[in-house]
Amino acid sequence: MGIEGKIERVIIDGYERLIRLDVNAIKRKLWVHFIQHEEYLEPGEQSKILIVGQYSNFEVGIDLASVCLEPKYVMTDTDAIKPIDESSHVIVTANVVDIEDEFSVVCNIENLGAAVLVEFEEKINVRKGERITFKGNLKAESIA
Repeated sequence: MGIEGKIERVIIDGYERLIRLDVNAIKRKLWVHFIQHEEYLEPGEQSKILIVGQYSNFEVGIDLASVCLEPKYVMTDTDAIKPIDESSHVIVTANVVDIEDEFSVVCNIENLGAAVLVEFEEKINVRKGERITFKGNLKAESIA
């Protein structure tokens, strides 16, 4: 699923980036994890590719996911929430729209889209149409 956002902040560690995006279409600010293969940076160096203030398109997904069974995490509507500032960690309640394999599903996640790939750390047993709550890492796969 692609989203466009204005880059507000970039935290850099080698090839890894943690990017804060202001996504106007959903009126939210999101932190996403991204690997910038073309640019290795030492602490304190500024990216020449990801510049604060620019608008960029990102392909988003969720990885390192684990299913939450605790009732305190089940939300009344589908929505990704940000429990930690400066972190791409999310807790999400979503509708499963397709099964990729025993580790991956495609979900409809309000504010992120109708076709967000979610990759789990362990095998999961879910069905199309099922509503699930999980924890994971919001990641940017590529920049368009």
